[in-house]
Amino acid sequence: MIVAPESLLKYSAIELSRALHLRQVTAVDLMQETLHRIDDINLQINAVISLEPNRGRLMEEARRADKLLDDMAVNDDDDDLDSIVKNNDWLRGIPMAIKDLEDAQGFPTTKGCPLYGSYNEESASWHFINQIEDAPYVHRLRRAGAIVIGKTNTPELGCGCHSYNPIFGTTVNPADISKAAGGSSGGAGAALASYMFCTLDGSDMMGSLRNPAGWNSLYSLRPTVEWMAEEVELAHNDADDRQVKMPWPMSTIGPMGRCPEDLVMLLQTMMPAERTELFDAKSVLNQSSEQLSQIVEGKTIGWLADWAGAYPMEAGLLEQCRESLDVFKKGHADVQYVATPLFSSKELWDAWTIIRSHLIFNSLHEQIGGDRCDVLPTMKKRGVKAEVIYECERGFEFTNEQIHACLRTVKAWSKCADNEFQCKYDFLALPSSQTYPFDASLDWPKEIAGKKMDSYHRWMEVMLPVTLLGLPCVTIPAGNGSRGLPIGVQIFGPKGCDAELLQLACWYHRRTRGD
Repeated sequence: MIVAPESLLKYSAIELSRALHLRQVTAVDLMQETLHRIDDINLQINAVISLEPNRGRLMEEARRADKLLDDMAVNDDDDDLDSIVKNNDWLRGIPMAIKDLEDAQGFPTTKGCPLYGSYNEESASWHFINQIEDAPYVHRLRRAGAIVIGKTNTPELGCGCHSYNPIFGTTVNPADISKAAGGSSGGAGAALASYMFCTLDGSDMMGSLRNPAGWNSLYSLRPTVEWMAEEVELAHNDADDRQVKMPWPMSTIGPMGRCPEDLVMLLQTMMPAERTELFDAKSVLNQSSEQLSQIVEGKTIGWLADWAGAYPMEAGLLEQCRESLDVFKKGHADVQYVATPLFSSKELWDAWTIIRSHLIFNSLHEQIGGDRCDVLPTMKKRGVKAEVIYECERGFEFTNEQIHACLRTVKAWSKCADNEFQCKYDFLALPSSQTYPFDASLDWPKEIAGKKMDSYHRWMEVMLPVTLLGLPCVTIPAGNGSRGLPIGVQIFGPKGCDAELLQLACWYHRRTRGD
């Protein structure tokens, strides 16, 4: 098990930001410790990839950050976080690595896939071209002062919740390096859990922020999806008449960290500028423990467990997750077991798997170009993994009429969920996975609790209720099971309640730490 170092890296991003701005520590020291930690740990974990080879350049960036921090140093007696972030530079001097599904200038975006690179037989190595622009949210992270030093590992093309690929190999779990770290933000989760970084970005379509957070004892937020979509993405979706328009994005970027306060700050930084008025970080960060207790008191959380038996669960997992939810009872919240399924699990699964294949095929068609009929031969020729081929074979065949039928199911589930939130529950909760971390040598579990898994993602079916509706969802750590392996709980609510979910997580974090 990888344990926290006795160094700067054990602190949260907010704590480090404050120390840097108060000039109690330097960005140079932080960079040196980060690089040393990666050198010491990453060979075991394989979470950080495409690390900047020019250490001198990274140290120069850290020195420039120190000079800027010297010029804007805040007073030692100023405890207001506003003064530290007043210039939108709370990440000044803090190293970060970007999930390898997104572009960061000066680094390759491999997506763990042979499709985007070339293999040199003589050197037995892959070559990928460095990107010349940042993804919009990566640009915002840099503008806030982050120093990007590399990327974090993902499954090939982000397909699956186990981060292995033919380019960089498998990311393993710091709690037990024989086990999987989750995915698709598994590299980020493992890098945080092994204290190589203090906070990182991720993204989530079918649990890719939620699963690795639960499996690495972390917090994550899958934000309200409309909050995070760039205007150019929304306009592109409107303009493309070849695709059925989704009612909202089915995937989103979001923050991950070892404490919920870091999620608050990273969320605000990652959001497009035109949407920042939708989220008030102060409504979370400026709450005292007593005020957070008042917010939690009287809330009703519906515990959906295994969706009334529809989702097979590894032994002991439900009991452990329920115990973590019972912590909220100490804050006088009401945790109620939901005995009847809120909606047909079969209808949700059937709708989602068609929508997912449709989206994956069209995304790859857009990237590859040419005729729709060329997509599958191109991917097979380039050795893309079987699970992606499976999605594209399905996605190629589906008609617009079939997609519209699925969207009617989504609309029906949305109406049902809205009614639950309006009439019965403030929040709903599910486990962050149906299994504890499994053996890292597996591609995916073929069976859970005696039930065979009929596809590579059936074992993550528990993620669908949130994904299909684009709801905000915070994942909290639920401790370790009998074998010492972590699991988490996903708590979700109606759109726009991101701040309330983060308040819940902050209260839980303080309570479980004994604050």
